[in-house]
Amino acid sequence: MVEAHHQAGIFHLISFVIPLTLLLILLLRSSFFPYPEILTEIYFLKQGMLPYTQINDQHFPGFMLLPINLGSFGITTVNELRVVHLLLIIINFVLLSKLLKKSDPVIKFVSLFLYTLFLFSWEGNILWVDSFVTTTALLGFYLLETDWTFKNSLTYFFSGLVFGILLAFKQHGIFLCLTAGIWVISYKPSLNRLAWFIAGGILPMGLIVLHLSLIGVFKDFWFWTISHNLSGYTSLEGRMPSMGELARFLTLVTPAVLSIFLMVKKKFLYLLFFLSSAFYIFPRFGLIHAQIALPILIYIISRKLSLTLAIILLSLGVFFTVRVLIKDTPGKIYFYGQSTQETVNYVKTNARPNGSIYVYGVNDNIYHLTQTLPPNRVWVELLKGNIIPGVEDTIISTLKVDPPQFILVDPQASIDSQKISEFTPLINKYIQDNFSKRVSLSNKTEVWYAK
Repeated sequence: MVEAHHQAGIFHLISFVIPLTLLLILLLRSSFFPYPEILTEIYFLKQGMLPYTQINDQHFPGFMLLPINLGSFGITTVNELRVVHLLLIIINFVLLSKLLKKSDPVIKFVSLFLYTLFLFSWEGNILWVDSFVTTTALLGFYLLETDWTFKNSLTYFFSGLVFGILLAFKQHGIFLCLTAGIWVISYKPSLNRLAWFIAGGILPMGLIVLHLSLIGVFKDFWFWTISHNLSGYTSLEGRMPSMGELARFLTLVTPAVLSIFLMVKKKFLYLLFFLSSAFYIFPRFGLIHAQIALPILIYIISRKLSLTLAIILLSLGVFFTVRVLIKDTPGKIYFYGQSTQETVNYVKTNARPNGSIYVYGVNDNIYHLTQTLPPNRVWVELLKGNIIPGVEDTIISTLKVDPPQFILVDPQASIDSQKISEFTPLINKYIQDNFSKRVSLSNKTEVWYAK
C-alpha cells in the first residue's frame, strides 16, 4: 500500500517535471518576441511623461503606466523581460498542474504535455499584456474551481481583487469579471459574500481612476481606452486569423466545447469562463491573445479526455510544434537584434544630450535604448487604429514646437501590408518638405535632418 502510494507520487512528479522541462527547453531555444512598447512606456513614464496625455496607449495601464510598474522592480532590459516571461509560464504551469491534481496521473501527464505543445505553437515566445492576463485569469479560475473563494469573507475579497487586477490590464477583462461574479452568486448564493467579492473587484480600478484623476489625465484615459476603443480603433485594427492560426485554435476549442456539453456539473460556468477568456481574440486575432483561454481549454478537455482524443491532440500538437520550430530563428530577439543596435549606435554618437529625436517607421524602443525622448515629450504609436482625425496634426505640431535633431525613417515600414506613409500622409509630407535625407545606415534606416 505504502509502496503503491510512493510510486503514484513519483509518477505525479514525473508528469509535472518532464512537460515543464520540455517547455522551458523549447522556449529557451526559440526566438523571443517582447513587445517593444513594454520597456518604452515604462521609460517614458520614468522621464516624467504623463500617461494617456503624453504617452498614447489604448490599453488600461497594467504594469506599464502606473507608478508601480515593471520598472519599479528593476525590470528595464530585454533579458530581464525574458526572465519575467519564463516566470509567468512557470506559474501558469504550476496552477494548471494543481487544477489537475485529482485527475488520473496519466491524464494529468497528457494534459500538461498538451499544454506544452500548444503553448509553444500558440506564439508562446511572445511577451505582451496578454501574458500577464493569462496568469491572472488562471489564478482566478483556480480560486473558483477549487472552492477556495468560498471559504470566508476575506477569500471572497481576495478573489474579487484578483479579477479586479485582471481588468487593470485590458478592457476585455470586464467579461471575465462578470463571469466570475455570476459564478460566485450562482454557486453559493450570498449577497453578503458577493459584496465582499465586488469590493475586491472594484478596488484596483477605483485606485487607478483616483490616481489618473489626481494627475489630471482621466479625460484622456477615458478617450483612448473607452471612447476610441469602442469606435475608431476596433474598426481600424481588426484582423482575421490565417488558416494556420485558425487550425491551431480550433484544434482545442472543438473538443473543449464538446467536453463541456458532455458534463453534468458546472457546464454553464465552464462555457461562460471559456467564452469570456476567448473574447480577447477580438477585434485583432492573434494566438498570443488566445493564450488566455489555453489553460482553461486544456483543463476542460482533461475532464473528458479519452485515449483516442489524446492520441489525436498529441499528434496535432507535435505537428504544430515542429512546424513552428522549422520556421523559427533560434536565439533571435525581435526588436533588439543587430539591426536595432546599429541604429542605437548612430543615435548615441550623434544625438545631443536633452535633445529630441523622432522615429518614423522605426521601432519606438530606440527611445529607451538611447535615453532620448520624442519631440515635445509626446508619443503616439503609429498604428492605423491610432491615426484618427487630428492625431497627425498633433504630431506635426510637436515637430514644429520642438524640432527634432534628426528623424529616423524606415521607408519600407508597414503594418498589415500597408506602408506607414500611406496611412500617415500628412506626417510623411511634412517630413519630405522640411527635412532631407543625409545618412543611410546599412540596416536600411534613413536619417533625415532639417533643411
